[in-house]
Amino acid sequence: MVTVNISKMVKGIVNLTRKVIPALSSDRLVNIKSMNEMPESILASLIRNGDKSIVQVGMNQCAAARITQNGITTIFTDGLAGCNSVGLVTKGLDGNPIAMLSHYTPLSTSRANQVEALTKQLNMYEYYFDKSFKPKIFYNLRENEPNNPILSQCREMLNERLKNGYDEIIMPYKNTQRPHFFSTANIFQFNSSNLNELKVTGVGEVEKNINLLL
Repeated sequence: MVTVNISKMVKGIVNLTRKVIPALSSDRLVNIKSMNEMPESILASLIRNGDKSIVQVGMNQCAAARITQNGITTIFTDGLAGCNSVGLVTKGLDGNPIAMLSHYTPLSTSRANQVEALTKQLNMYEYYFDKSFKPKIFYNLRENEPNNPILSQCREMLNERLKNGYDEIIMPYKNTQRPHFFSTANIFQFNSSNLNELKVTGVGEVEKNINLLL
């Protein structure tokens, strides 16, 4: 079981990233400890221990959540080893964020399924969107494929649906020659004390802090 140090928790956002990725050890227990300290392992452990504020999205899945101070504040997916993760964050009519996250393989059929799944979530939640807010679209994609077809496929769908425009944030990730215990997670954490503060942790523990008001 992984224990999260409360001192590392800042206003509902857990400090998941490590300064140094540990090397593979000849000691099995050391390797288990290194695996348990990976960001996705910490979140999975919190879920197993009953944390209801976290939503995990599996491979070939798409999920959406209305973010609230006392409800869901984290949504994540892991196992990104060549897969495409596409997320959307916008503001709801109640002023709270709405987050969508998808994770699909790079196969052509999977890309089509990913766009279809995102469209279904938009059909369900778009009514609650604050139309004065420009949604932010996040892509966590392989760095060796800058012209990943999922970009054009998503843009075609989004341009039809989001008539007031949207902002794109692309976070490429290393997909070859990755060290042991390299994180494969794409994580969205909202500050429970100020839901306009969003911390995105992409594959390889690359962090990006975003203020939704800017």
